[in-house]
Amino acid sequence: MDYRDYQAGATNDFFWFKAKRDLISVLLEKVKGARGFRRILNLGAGIGDDLSVISGFGKVYVVDIDPNALALIPDGLVVEKKLASACKLPYPDGFFDLVVAFDVLEHIEDDISAINEIYRVLKHGGAFVFTVPAFNFLYSSHDRALNHFRRYDKGMLRERLSDFSCMETGFWVFSLFLPVAVQRLLNRGESEPEVHYVPLPRFLNETFYNLLRAENWLIKRGIPLPVGTTIYGIYKKNRV
Repeated sequence: MDYRDYQAGATNDFFWFKAKRDLISVLLEKVKGARGFRRILNLGAGIGDDLSVISGFGKVYVVDIDPNALALIPDGLVVEKKLASACKLPYPDGFFDLVVAFDVLEHIEDDISAINEIYRVLKHGGAFVFTVPAFNFLYSSHDRALNHFRRYDKGMLRERLSDFSCMETGFWVFSLFLPVAVQRLLNRGESEPEVHYVPLPRFLNETFYNLLRAENWLIKRGIPLPVGTTIYGIYKKNRV
């Protein structure tokens, strides 16, 4: 969860965050070897709510530029927490088996430099797993409030990650794409940035969660979704 979502009152049981943790588990299972991962870099961990899942796959190292967010991350779930820029990672070449960045790249102005750093610190054959917001035409006051520089499409990602091999990429949040897209388009002209978090009645929260859980079931089985508000990717650093 982004620190700004946390400040806006979002909680871990909000359907989107619950379902995203499930999605993370699905994606990491797709790239996990027989022994799991020795070292995992969690880039831009926010307040660390995804660590309950990620830490089950290996030893996690966290990098973030926000000291307030790092302070909220439980020490017991990570090997270390470092205050650093994604464009200048404080680790040697080939140090990590896996780098994850869930809804992070859009926060980085020079995302190409960050991707180059991710490539550098990954060992050969290591994996980069990520999610990003989809479709720049949906960029709205919500994105500005979260300090997003952009949203992405698959072509942009292929171009930026051309040094990697693409193992899988796809959309997520297909079932809610239409209402979310309408809201974003209606809010594009708002002058004041605003995080669009609205607490939901429990039954509605569970209904939306179950819709996204069904999407995760499809992704787990390799069934692509035609569109969505999020793009996920699994890329690997080529062996030499």
